[in-house]
Amino acid sequence: MKIMRLAPAAIALLVAATPSFADRLDVLKGKFAFDWHSNSERTRCVKIGDKMMAELRSAKYRCDLTVVSNTTTGAAARVCTKVGGGGEYLIFDTRRSCDGEREAQSANE
Repeated sequence: MKIMRLAPAAIALLVAATPSFADRLDVLKGKFAFDWHSNSERTRCVKIGDKMMAELRSAKYRCDLTVVSNTTTGAAARVCTKVGGGGEYLIFDTRRSCDGEREAQSANE
């Protein structure tokens, strides 16, 4: 019986200790991104700051924090997709990787 009384407290503790998905998006801050759905000749890699973080946390985007390597250059990236289509950010750890991917995609257009 004591276990049954402690179970709600244990569950509440676990929930409180688990970071929300929005908090996990913090790993993207300071990374570099570009929207590969836009004209790659005109788009630039940008450092993800507070303004872009707010946008990525909003209901307008869905982010997959799983690292992928199926980019044109093979560089590791994460992806944030605009809900309803029309945009998708490739997010890289370094500006060099981001610029390299953007330039490779531009050359392939």
